[in-house]
Amino acid sequence: MKNKFYLFVCISLILVFFLSGCLDSTNNVTNDVNVEGETAIVEKIEVYHFHSNRQCSTCETIGANLDETIERYFLDDFNSGKIVYGHINIENPENSEITNRYGAQGTSLWLGIYDNNGFHAEDDLGIWYRINDKEEFIRYLKDLIEKRLSGDMD
Repeated sequence: MKNKFYLFVCISLILVFFLSGCLDSTNNVTNDVNVEGETAIVEKIEVYHFHSNRQCSTCETIGANLDETIERYFLDDFNSGKIVYGHINIENPENSEITNRYGAQGTSLWLGIYDNNGFHAEDDLGIWYRINDKEEFIRYLKDLIEKRLSGDMD
């Protein structure tokens, strides 16, 4: 009976931690990006789609929508080096440095912001709520990138 109680408690704790992470629709920024009321001066933004060797259709959709967003709206920023973007296979040992810098562990979309306060990695969770609507996904990502380029980190 005692073992069943401990098992119940462990499973409950795991579910609480898992659900609290999955239900949080905000983006996770690793550091304070700017002081309240202050706009950051953004030097460069990196946008990376992290994936594994075998990509499911959702992973492929994220990558394709990222490509289309950059090609449609940010080619000048990309060509000037203000935006860097790409697709990073987390299972490739050659990518371990960038994977570790961002903390990516699976399929995800991360923004790396270089501003007057340093480097800040942001795991974007908002795309997951828009994965089934291509135009909404692209519009959301476009708006997010524009906000970060302008120094708005909220």
